[in-house]
Amino acid sequence: MSEKSPTVAVVVPMYRSRLNRDEEISRRHLLHFLGGFDRYLVVPESLKVGLDGFAIKRFGNEFFSNTVAYSALLLSREFYEAFSVYDFILIYQLDALVFSDQLTDWCGRGWDYIGAPWIKSAAADFVDAPAVGNGGFSLRKVESFLRVIDSPGFDAELDRYRGALRGEPGWTPAPHLTISERVISRFTNRFGRESAAATLDSPERRLYGINEDYFWSFKAINYWPGFKIAPVEEALRFSFEVEPRRCYALNGFQLPFGCHAWNKYDRKFWEPFLFP
Repeated sequence: MSEKSPTVAVVVPMYRSRLNRDEEISRRHLLHFLGGFDRYLVVPESLKVGLDGFAIKRFGNEFFSNTVAYSALLLSREFYEAFSVYDFILIYQLDALVFSDQLTDWCGRGWDYIGAPWIKSAAADFVDAPAVGNGGFSLRKVESFLRVIDSPGFDAELDRYRGALRGEPGWTPAPHLTISERVISRFTNRFGRESAAATLDSPERRLYGINEDYFWSFKAINYWPGFKIAPVEEALRFSFEVEPRRCYALNGFQLPFGCHAWNKYDRKFWEPFLFP
């Protein structure tokens, strides 16, 4: 592996042995712009897979069965300890794109977590105001994530995800989706930061609340008040997800560092920027 940047690694969750056409595009963007950084595939224990230029980190098969399972993995000490030799990890799901080599710069901006802002829209009607942010293309400070995980009371939070994996009542896990197409559920109970302490049986908890990026965006600060999440304006320069045309205008008609779910939200907007 390269020693260009020992402080950050690119982490690519993968649960199938072969990439589809769109995932190949995502991989080409990654290798072109971030090919000098250490790169890892995060895969199930039983998966036979290999991609040139990627080391492999294996985790239990149970973590790759559905959205709740994947969220439990990304809320676990086991996951972040696997990358504890790095200061940061960039989660790069295979429906992400990157457009420049700014990774080192973003690591130096002082944030513990940054991802594409959720902009209120038909696809993101769970926010009343823009909020940060999506985990599919996200930069995470490993030490800070471990500090939250080690904080008093966090085990009870993770137990809720473990309970969902065991099929305990009180949860409605999303049906199986690809890791890169994580559910954004709709429900009538709008929420914001102030509702972070929602109950287990609330619509928020049963639906969107099962996603790990919801936890890091809205709840981590309850466990460690020093947890620093980038503001929306900064996150727009980092990544787009929903409403990319609107985000493009809000960002001064400049591309961000990367994006998530490019093939799901307004593919035609992204097509001129794709590698063939």
